[in-house]
Amino acid sequence: MRYLLFLTMFWPTLALAQGVKPGPITPTAWDDYRRAAELFNAGARVQAGCVMYRGQFRARLILLADPDQSSDDGPALFASLNETVARPINQWLGGDRDDWIAASECARKWAAENDDPAYPRGRFGAIHANVLAGLDELIAAIPPKSELRAQRRSAGLPNR
Repeated sequence: MRYLLFLTMFWPTLALAQGVKPGPITPTAWDDYRRAAELFNAGARVQAGCVMYRGQFRARLILLADPDQSSDDGPALFASLNETVARPINQWLGGDRDDWIAASECARKWAAENDDPAYPRGRFGAIHANVLAGLDELIAAIPPKSELRAQRRSAGLPNR
């Protein structure tokens, strides 16, 4: 894992060619956000996007599987993490369509092939399918490169 982190910090193209992987599952979706922030700050930004999207996938499972939780608990934490962790990662990913797609597809692959231990597919199959479909919609909605670059330019955001 340290070797992959080293590669993504200094040779992002080589790391992408080897395939972005989210790494081992963290205990909770909330820990995925923490790990994504660490990766992002260490320069492994595409991998950070993958882990962040995995965290969003897992958090949505939690929120949909337990809709009666207090709005001060999971929903508030999800909103806060999306604002403080996901926003800068998403803004960075949006600067390069290929990076954005790579991070999204990495999380989508993980979600399709793995179970969240707390919310297994066998018990929460319909919720898994619903959240996975949402991830597919996100990937499909990423605009073509020229359109994305124009949108970002008009919003004053950098392109890479």
